[in-house]
Amino acid sequence: MRKALKTLVVVSAVMLLAMLVLTGCTKYANEQQLQALEETKAAAKSAEQALADCKSETTNLESQLAEKKQALEAMKAEQKTVSERLTAMGS
Repeated sequence: MRKALKTLVVVSAVMLLAMLVLTGCTKYANEQQLQALEETKAAAKSAEQALADCKSETTNLESQLAEKKQALEAMKAEQKTVSERLTAMGS
């Protein structure tokens, strides 16, 4: 009985060791994994840069919109003044 148990333990250990060797279990990444990681990092950096560019463009466009609205209000005020002057001249 003890011999069978000892044999079972040895066979199990050998099988486990063989599985580890055959599956290539390592704590280091292989070349494909490193390349995929670098590509992912580059894609993330590119996406972050695109986001920053979009935010910058949004801020710029909002600023331009505010300027255009201000110019529109000034022109409406001028139009009102001219209209009042024309009305006063016609009377």
